[in-house]
Amino acid sequence: MKRSTVLHASLGVVAALALAACGGGQGDSASGAGSSALTIGMSSAPNSLDPAQIATGPFLNYLDPAYATLLTRNTDGTLGAGLADKWGYDGSGNTTFRLHLRGGVKFADGTPITAADVVGSFTYFQKGSGPNASYFRPLTFSAPDSSTVVVKSPTPNPDMGALFTPQFLGGAIISPAGLKTPKKLASATFGAGPYVYSAAQSVSGDHYVYLPNKNFYDQAAVHFKKITVRVIPNINSQVQALKSGQIDFMFGTPDVAPTIAGSSSLAEVKKPVTWAGLFLLDRKGTVVKGLADVRVRQALNYAVDRDAITKAVYGDYGTPISQPAMPGFDGFSTSANEMYPYDPAKAKELLAAAGYAGGLTIPVNYGSFDPTTAKLVQAVQGQLAKVGVTLKLTAATNFGGWINDLLTKKFAATALSPGQGGDANYYAQQSGFTKTGIMNVFGVDDPDVDAAYAKLASSNAQSSPAAAKNLTEVITRQALALPVSGADLIVMYNKKLHGVQFPQGSALPTSATVWTAG
Repeated sequence: MKRSTVLHASLGVVAALALAACGGGQGDSASGAGSSALTIGMSSAPNSLDPAQIATGPFLNYLDPAYATLLTRNTDGTLGAGLADKWGYDGSGNTTFRLHLRGGVKFADGTPITAADVVGSFTYFQKGSGPNASYFRPLTFSAPDSSTVVVKSPTPNPDMGALFTPQFLGGAIISPAGLKTPKKLASATFGAGPYVYSAAQSVSGDHYVYLPNKNFYDQAAVHFKKITVRVIPNINSQVQALKSGQIDFMFGTPDVAPTIAGSSSLAEVKKPVTWAGLFLLDRKGTVVKGLADVRVRQALNYAVDRDAITKAVYGDYGTPISQPAMPGFDGFSTSANEMYPYDPAKAKELLAAAGYAGGLTIPVNYGSFDPTTAKLVQAVQGQLAKVGVTLKLTAATNFGGWINDLLTKKFAATALSPGQGGDANYYAQQSGFTKTGIMNVFGVDDPDVDAAYAKLASSNAQSSPAAAKNLTEVITRQALALPVSGADLIVMYNKKLHGVQFPQGSALPTSATVWTAG
């Protein structure tokens, strides 16, 4: 697959986060459904209802109601049961993972779910163009009996269970009826979730309605008589709809979240989930020779006042950060976050020692389609200028343009909009800093990073936390990036909803399917 295609797909979750901030297979209604209706506001319609094609991030609100996953994520960050009731690695090595289906589970059309159905759904998913298909492509699947699925990876993966949770979508099992007519998956649902999509009550691009599924295995978990997802492109219009009671939930921004402060009926929850700053791509020195010298990269990190930039760009909705990992995620390191205090004198000293006392110029591409990232990049540009480093900025007006610019290899650094992160460190650092990572467009080989990544990949539950932190510390010490701010994901909702929170280690709030109203 071409690198440009992979970049578009694998970074789809990032675009989804930015967008959120700026027929067949249907069962009948369940008689035990709750009496309340839930309405969610979104800035953009989904590109598809097909689990193998849809963008992730906040777009999961279009998919979660209709597709139960094999595993779930508990609020404490641990894996929880879903369609599978038992799971775990076979032996040591982190290469073989086994899942056991709970008894009696059915698709919305009433047909029983078998292990062979799961294998068929996995096989379809790994051929898709969605942002997480690349994680499934190396895997092989088998069904030794009707209730057991065995997943094998050619390389160690310490967090394989995460792939079967809603965040990665591959665990959202599609029925044989859906796989028989895959074109229908774009506009109908064929899952086993607590709800089913009602095409009759929906208008594509405007609103999407989900009704209770009578065949869902846990009827007590069907909390709403109807879930509606409304598309409201203008963020200010979303806020007005929230205030007037037309919607119950939305994703906020630093500009609009303060407008509900003091409300007796509305609330917000926020969590830093992505880091924003620069990927220092050209660590071979192909375009800018100086970036091959770790002292130059470290100088850039000492030269920025993260506190000032974060306050100016994000206000109360950002956190100064010096590492490519976020608080609350497994790779976050307190020591890494203290490696680069603001010290422009130290920056000048390192530049001089590396032979760049007169400064240097670094071409950088970024996306002007994201005003927040644009503001941050310009602030970094101003501060680096004070130590003699010139950022020559090139703006792309859309996400595709940013990718095309990146692939020219004319830019020694880039800013990813709106940021990077929100995953376990095994996944979060793979794309940016390993030799085969999709963001590593210059193919830089860093033996220390590769060794730390391999150690994390083969770690167990006891050694994984230390290995995850060690990987972050190696990346930070080598200054492979210039992280500046941790950006909050903000959700705003009606206080009648209960259960709206961010699980530990998750970049998204709990699924709407677990909320209750009262």
